[in-house]
Amino acid sequence: MIKLSDRLQLIADQIETGETMADIGTDHGFLPLSLIERGVCPKAILTDISGPSLNKAKFSAAESGIEQGVEFREGNGLDVLRYGEVDAVVIAGMGGQLISEILGKDLMHTCSFRKYIFQPRSQTGLLRWWLESKGFAITKNRLVREGKFLCEVIVALAPKTLQNVVLEAESPHWDLPEDTGSEEPGLVQDFAERKIEKENKRIRGLEQARTPDPEAVRIAEERIRYFRRFIK
Repeated sequence: MIKLSDRLQLIADQIETGETMADIGTDHGFLPLSLIERGVCPKAILTDISGPSLNKAKFSAAESGIEQGVEFREGNGLDVLRYGEVDAVVIAGMGGQLISEILGKDLMHTCSFRKYIFQPRSQTGLLRWWLESKGFAITKNRLVREGKFLCEVIVALAPKTLQNVVLEAESPHWDLPEDTGSEEPGLVQDFAERKIEKENKRIRGLEQARTPDPEAVRIAEERIRYFRRFIK
C-alpha cells in the first residue's frame, strides 16, 4: 500500500468515497494512486505540465501495480480536463497567485468542477480572497505540520453561476480564518504566533526606514491584534 505523508493524507481525507478526482501537477502521483488503491476513487486523472514529472507518476503506478481507473495527461492546469469531467480537483504545492491564475483562465470551465482541494505553498490569503470574490464557498480551512512547515489545506465549492464580489483584500482574515482547525493540538496557535512574528519583523523594518510610514505600522499592529485572538 502507498503510504502518504500527513500533508497528503489530510488532502486525501477531503475526497469522499465514490468521487472521481484530478490531481493537477501530480509529480509522483502518490495522492491519486493511493485513492485508487484504497478504493476511495473509481477514477483519477494525473496531470502535469512536465513530461518527465508525469513519467514519475507512471512509474509509481507501475511499481504499485495500479492499472485500472487511472489516466495520465500532460498539459497546463485545467486545460487537460474536459468540462465537468471529475467531481473534485486537487491543486497542491503551487503558490496562491499561480493557482488563482490557473482557475481564472476560463472561469466557466473552472466552475464545471464541483469541489476543489488546495494546498498552496505561499500566498494562501490571496487565494482565499480570490476564491470568495469569485463566489466560491470555502467550506474548510485546515493546518498540518510537514517538517518545519505548517501547511494549509483549503476545501472550496465552485459557484453555480459566475460572480464578482467586492471584498476587502487586506483583511488578516484571509491569512488565518476563524474556522481554521487542526488535528494537532496547539498547531493553530503556533501558526498564529508565526504570523505575529512576521508582523513584528515588518514593524521593526518600518521603524528603521529613513522615511517613516505610520499607516503601515498601524496596519501591522491591527493584524497582530487579530492573530492574538488565536492564542490561548
